Amino acid sequence: MKFSTKAAAITMIAAALSLSACSGDEQPAKNEKTNSATTKAAPGKGAAPAQPSAADLNAILAKATDPAASVEEKTKTVQGGETAPELFETMTQSKAESGANFQVVDPILPGYTPESVLATVNFTIPGREPQSAENVEFINEGGTWKLSQSWACTLIKNTVEPSKVPPMCEQQAGMPSH
Repeated sequence: MKFSTKAAAITMIAAALSLSACSGDEQPAKNEKTNSATTKAAPGKGAAPAQPSAADLNAILAKATDPAASVEEKTKTVQGGETAPELFETMTQSKAESGANFQVVDPILPGYTPESVLATVNFTIPGREPQSAENVEFINEGGTWKLSQSWACTLIKNTVEPSKVPPMCEQQAGMPSH
């Protein structure tokens, strides 16, 4: 994914890794099915995990950049996050500096594997037109939905100085993106 300006890149990291401050106050529609952010896979061998709601994914993004959350809590929000706890300080700082507000919106679509989903994240940053990031991938690992490592790294690489890119993301240089 290419960004035309550094501001757009900063906005993208915050979009994929944070939540609109007001989205926590919103109530789901009466017909909307809400699941816990740690939705467990259905019983049975090989069963696909229950699909998360937009609210579930918003909670994951909010936790990843919450300055009050512990590093242990944050590492559970990004695939492979436990190997790069320094990633979360960078993400939290980027969100705070940008002033961005974000929200994962329906529909949540099946992903590249039975354990993944794709979502659109709408975002705004003060003084800029609202934008969207499409096909943001979330992966279910052991019953917990997480932002995919490839998306987290794509966003980090486009928003921070090369010296601040965690080793987890530097190792992905040759990996194909979705």
